[in-house]
Amino acid sequence: MLRRVPFTIVFLLVQFVANWAAGTLDGVLPEHALVAWGVSGIGLDRGEIDRLATGTFLSHDLSMFLRQLVFAASVIGFFEHRFGTLRAITTFFVIDVFGTVAVLLLVAGPLNGLYIGVDTNQLHDVGMSAGGFGLIGAIAASLRGRWLWLLIGAGALTAKIIWNLDLIADTAHEMTFAIGFAAHIALRPAPLRITNVI
Repeated sequence: MLRRVPFTIVFLLVQFVANWAAGTLDGVLPEHALVAWGVSGIGLDRGEIDRLATGTFLSHDLSMFLRQLVFAASVIGFFEHRFGTLRAITTFFVIDVFGTVAVLLLVAGPLNGLYIGVDTNQLHDVGMSAGGFGLIGAIAASLRGRWLWLLIGAGALTAKIIWNLDLIADTAHEMTFAIGFAAHIALRPAPLRITNVI
């Protein structure tokens, strides 16, 4: 079983080491680490593209780290087991990077100063959920009744936005879920019966 998910295992190990080294496992990611390694509009403007990688593996606090560890193990693990290691790596990172850049350019930039009166270009974010929700979108598209799963997923993400908006994270989740869904359909794999998953 574990031999079929090498990317997932390596990803989880890197997550652990990155958060341990940054200090997140002590309770909260230190502000200086967030500013130094998190993704932001201002970092993108400066050409600091390495942040697209470093920000992916970090978490804001210990609780988020534990949630993302389970999230990564479940979503990346399922996708890799079902579709293979190379496709899991490619799908995750392409969607994670593209979705993050798109949110910073199309959401954070235009809303600068308009969202709760803050400079959205200065907001730093971390986490792997952009790529993770992209994989969830791809998984939804792989199931029988994919359009129903699309509606359920989009509805749940929209409800979360209405309940408690986190501008960067929530817009990234909506966008990457849709991108993952569309990308999977464009690649035209055979639909997966839900009974084969359980």
